[in-house]
Amino acid sequence: MSSMDALVQNVKEKIGIENDVDSDDVIDHIGESATKICDLLSSSYGPKGMNKMIINPVDDVYLTNDGTTIIEESDILNPVVTSLKDLANSMDKTCGDGTKLAVIFAAILLKRATNLFKLGVHPSNVIKGYRLALNKTYDMLEFESFSAESSEQIYAAVLSAASGKSIDIKLAEKITEIMVDIAENLSSRENDEFLDLEEHVKIIKKVGSPEIQVISGVLLDEKPARKDMPTSISNPKTLSLIGDLKFENKFINPKNNIKLDHVDTYLQVQDKQKMILNDYADKIIESGANVVFCEGDVEPLIESKLAKHKILLFKKLKTKDLARISKATDSTIASIKDTSLAAYVGNADRIEVNKKCDEYFVYLYSPNNLISSILIWEPSRYLLSKIEEAVDDALNNAIFLIKNRMIVNGGGGVEFNLSKMIQTYSTTINGKENLAVNEYSKALEDISKILAQNTGMNPIDSSVKMSNYYNQGKDCRVDISGIICENNPPIYDCAAIKKLALISATESAINVLRIDSILAKR
Repeated sequence: MSSMDALVQNVKEKIGIENDVDSDDVIDHIGESATKICDLLSSSYGPKGMNKMIINPVDDVYLTNDGTTIIEESDILNPVVTSLKDLANSMDKTCGDGTKLAVIFAAILLKRATNLFKLGVHPSNVIKGYRLALNKTYDMLEFESFSAESSEQIYAAVLSAASGKSIDIKLAEKITEIMVDIAENLSSRENDEFLDLEEHVKIIKKVGSPEIQVISGVLLDEKPARKDMPTSISNPKTLSLIGDLKFENKFINPKNNIKLDHVDTYLQVQDKQKMILNDYADKIIESGANVVFCEGDVEPLIESKLAKHKILLFKKLKTKDLARISKATDSTIASIKDTSLAAYVGNADRIEVNKKCDEYFVYLYSPNNLISSILIWEPSRYLLSKIEEAVDDALNNAIFLIKNRMIVNGGGGVEFNLSKMIQTYSTTINGKENLAVNEYSKALEDISKILAQNTGMNPIDSSVKMSNYYNQGKDCRVDISGIICENNPPIYDCAAIKKLALISATESAINVLRIDSILAKR
């Protein structure tokens, strides 16, 4: 077998399809694919979820229980799995959390739909039933939602998201406090409906003694261009420059017709070069800035002249960092070719350069609270990733809750209540759609069963105990200690993220259920 034939065979194995799949076999294909994804993710769901070790084709090892990472790094090209990958990506981009819930729920809906297909229920009846169930679930979720009246309720909801990554509860509490403060600062300053966290929050991970540092401003893991530059400046005047501060031959020889075949010619070019570079340095000095952030490289002559004037310079910065610095200092990114640079100078409270574990860090403290930076230190790379995931989920939940304070009971409680309500609703539906609505209610109940099973409980016992609480009119939840208890002390989830997860999962499942054949392109 040639290398190309081997590659084709390898791809076919990953896709799981050798030939066309007709309408008779597509049901089994969807069911098998959904079962695999459900089994893959279910055991990692919730604060007691297990980890997955993934080794990708280039031998990178991932140890994680993050839903997006598991789905992305799983080397599966199956069409059904690909649609669930798209669901995971859309949830991650839309709200940064709820990915695993959405994918697991979609997979359960597909599994239960294929069971109905085998009983003779037509896909159109199942799809109609799922839509009826989704609409009623949304209405019931609105009924179950309530506004977080106190900061304690916001804190409880964010803590639920942070602790979902299987980290120490004390660390989760610390992360929750930090993320709520950051979210409140950003929301109070940003009036737009959409808040791009990537623009406003910078996270740096480093291996070292455990610590989490947070500043209002920009944090960079960069060092000054020269050692003789200042390392601390109060009330600095900042200047952000795009491009290189270097000499280019085209400035003095645009037609490339000057030959450096004589010493005098070479000296003339060198003098012209020094003149241009000195003009650049003088331009920066005259702007009044004493801290310069440059996206490109800088000539040593300019560095030397700036150092003599006690100007702090950083070079070869990322464009995203330059944009954050510009926003934090209320300034605009400039080019050295601009006529005057004074109009582009920004302000900050303080800048410091510190060294820790043989690495330099720049702390630019900003007065406007538009940018926040987080530095995470942890001895283990695995724990670093877990903490970053917890920070990401907690921050996204905090931002959602500051913008929309609606919350629901957590710990699987709201899913169980919804399942009972939809089960009652199914008795009012005539026709075969009744069966699909009933399966939808069971899929909701499966979410709370998975949570209970991952804490070590018997899923049937947990369902019976939750039913007892429901019949008594009491809110209950799955506790991390492995028991079913009243929701006190309360655990909450963000209602907006829960709605998005259930809607996205149902729509993705319906799209897959519309498939009646799979054609293998040759």
